[in-house]
Amino acid sequence: MLRFFLSRLALLIPTFIGVSIVAFSFIRLLPGDPIMLLAGERGMSEERYQQLQALYGFDQPLFVQYFNYMTDLLQGDFGTSIVTKRPVLQEFLTLFPATIELSLCAIIVRLPLVCRSA
Repeated sequence: MLRFFLSRLALLIPTFIGVSIVAFSFIRLLPGDPIMLLAGERGMSEERYQQLQALYGFDQPLFVQYFNYMTDLLQGDFGTSIVTKRPVLQEFLTLFPATIELSLCAIIVRLPLVCRSA
């Protein structure tokens, strides 16, 4: 039993790394510039643009950005929401109870149909 548990735990690490690489890559491959998104329609000066790039780490090489991304993830820092300017973890925890409620309601509605057909 312990061997099975350890083998599953060992599979978790490469899976986590793979998923994090895919998520990081998708974020970087999406069209648009996150700094310009912060500026909105009014735009910003080149100097301010450079300051924000340095602040958010977009001026660093991709492997350094990925390392910082992983370090923050493992410490529980999921960043700050661009829309609300609040920590993403706080936003998630605020909305997660509604997700659980919706899931439970769906299970309760679906369960009698599954039990009847079995």
